Amino acid sequence: MSLNQHLPVMAAALGSAVGGTAAVAARILAPEAGAATVGLLRYLGLLVLLLAGAAVFRLRMPRIARADWPAIFAMGLLQFGLFGWFFSAGFTYVSAARGTIVMATMPIQTLLISALVGRERFTLLKLVGTLVGVAGVLVALWGDEVAAGPSAWKGDLCLFAAGFVTALNSVLVGPYLRRYSVYSVSLLATTVGCVLLGIVFIATGAQVEVVNLSRQGWLAILYFAAVPTLLGFITWSWALARVAPTRVTVTVVLNPIAAALAAAWMLGEPLGVRVIVGVALVTTAIVIVNWGAGSRRAEAADPRAT
Repeated sequence: MSLNQHLPVMAAALGSAVGGTAAVAARILAPEAGAATVGLLRYLGLLVLLLAGAAVFRLRMPRIARADWPAIFAMGLLQFGLFGWFFSAGFTYVSAARGTIVMATMPIQTLLISALVGRERFTLLKLVGTLVGVAGVLVALWGDEVAAGPSAWKGDLCLFAAGFVTALNSVLVGPYLRRYSVYSVSLLATTVGCVLLGIVFIATGAQVEVVNLSRQGWLAILYFAAVPTLLGFITWSWALARVAPTRVTVTVVLNPIAAALAAAWMLGEPLGVRVIVGVALVTTAIVIVNWGAGSRRAEAADPRAT
């Protein structure tokens, strides 16, 4: 397989790694703001950065076919509305490591959804690779007890739902990213998500949380928007436009590793030596899922290709 065929998976791996640090940002913000406030500020920051980039590079928005508007609207509701709320809400109850362990079920959800809608073939190799990746996460991080308690199940449920939303969006978004630019779809979908979260924000009277945010909270929001959100989403979207969704979402198993390392450094959450074994299993999983994959052109021609 040529380097060009590996680049989308490498880009997705980078996005997943920096995405893990979003859990730390969410944990920093959890004591200061609710899910709607964190989600709205995060994606408003992303929207400002996208608009600034479009202005600086003089990007032109492609004409979106009327028939495609409902799908792009749905993407915004899923990834920048529901996901933003579930993600922020989940980390008010659980630690960064525990939460990203739950979200590591997303590759299996993606594989099942893709098979059900005929987007990919359900192969034993893909299933084995995904299970090995999830096993790596469990070996490295299971046993996190920082935030486990009577309300931990609420965080687990929210983050499982966040993983499902992203899995569903990953399966559906590919054709539109190929038809239009990643940048334009991201810009439109982000706007839709901000409107949804803005409605929730106003309806719940969360404005006071913004006024009371500390300097650390604003720095966390800025980082949240610029690094895990902007960089993570752009790299993932670029990858999803070029390869089958399971090859992209399997890299999410890097997410808990990055979250655990960042949380240990910034929040003092415990870090076990089993992370080394987990990293090895995660790397093996990515290799297994991508072993013998066809060319980018073949995948684009046949959405069921591996």
